[in-house]
Amino acid sequence: MPPDRVTPEPPAMELPPESAGVRAVLAQLQVALHTLVAALLALTLVAAHRDGSAEPNLPAVLAAVGFAAVYVAGTVWERRRGTGRRARLGWLAAVLALWAALVVQVPEAAYLVFPLFFVALFLLGVWAGVVAVVALAVVAVVALGLHNGFTPAGVVGPAVGALVALGLAAGVRALYRESQARRQVIAELVATRSELATREREVGREAERARLAGEIHDTVAQGLASIGMLLHAAERADPDHPAIEQIRLARDVAGENLTETRRLIEALRPAPLEGVTLFGALQRVAGRVVAENPHIDVEVRGGLDDEPPAELAAASVRVAQEGLANAVRHGDPGRIALSLTRGEEGIVLTISDDGSGFDTSAPRAAASFGLGGMMRRVADLGGTLEVESELGRGTTVRAVWPPGRSKS
Repeated sequence: MPPDRVTPEPPAMELPPESAGVRAVLAQLQVALHTLVAALLALTLVAAHRDGSAEPNLPAVLAAVGFAAVYVAGTVWERRRGTGRRARLGWLAAVLALWAALVVQVPEAAYLVFPLFFVALFLLGVWAGVVAVVALAVVAVVALGLHNGFTPAGVVGPAVGALVALGLAAGVRALYRESQARRQVIAELVATRSELATREREVGREAERARLAGEIHDTVAQGLASIGMLLHAAERADPDHPAIEQIRLARDVAGENLTETRRLIEALRPAPLEGVTLFGALQRVAGRVVAENPHIDVEVRGGLDDEPPAELAAASVRVAQEGLANAVRHGDPGRIALSLTRGEEGIVLTISDDGSGFDTSAPRAAASFGLGGMMRRVADLGGTLEVESELGRGTTVRAVWPPGRSKS
């Protein structure tokens, strides 16, 4: 019943489905182990009758039959139903006791120690397995020496077998660790891909909402505002016109529709912008980061005298959200500063942190830190995004929208 276990935790037989490679290797080792036990047991029975006596060596036969019965029964039971650690150790003790009884009768039974090395290593922990292998090797050497006299072959054979068993067990443990590491990497890649897909969908939705808000603002809203002004001008130009009531009614309808259109534009803006200015939205975003990460100090500075266009405000909020998320996720900062100002360059949004930073020249830096999406979002509105970072010295992200795009 050599269970496919290499280290105490977790047992090899309880490996997750992703460790199919390790399972296959261990299954092949088990087949080889069972075959080796059967061959050496047959050799032992043949050696028990090498003197040609008609009388069978009954104690040796009984010990061999008992060894085979316990070994096979335990193996079949383990494969079909599984057993606990105590049951496995009890099975190992029974197998070793029967082997010892067999060695007393037949010296060739000492060679069964080779598969027993692996059984002990598979069942016991690393250090307990090493101790067990050394003890079994000593027993085999002593048994061969007492039967046939101590010879170099009788000493070197078990010793080399023990070293081979220890080396192979170490290789299997290394394979298992590698399999676990790869499984963890795959799980992280799958999670990252799912997160990126979700973020891309969110970015796509927000981009489309911002685009629609901008289109409605530049077409329908502006048109209704122009219609309202023209009707107001017509009303003032000829207050006594026969259709003055219709003109006033048309102006009121245009005004109501303009109000509804503006509400629609507001609804298409990011949630943090609802009911507040851009600076207030940035404070909301920062407050959410602090609520989720109390150990980080987030400061929001600056402000604007007048509000930028809706699409630029939405882009500013999204860039701030992405920049703060990147700083928290990748930089492990203690302090983040978020600044919004208007100057000769236009609107400037700056996100600085004192985190670990990163190498901006690395080939995958933009993809790893989501900078590509931020750059596209800023560039879509005619702006530029600058990133300054150095390992161990924090990161600064600076988005600039020129004056032509930053005024409503």
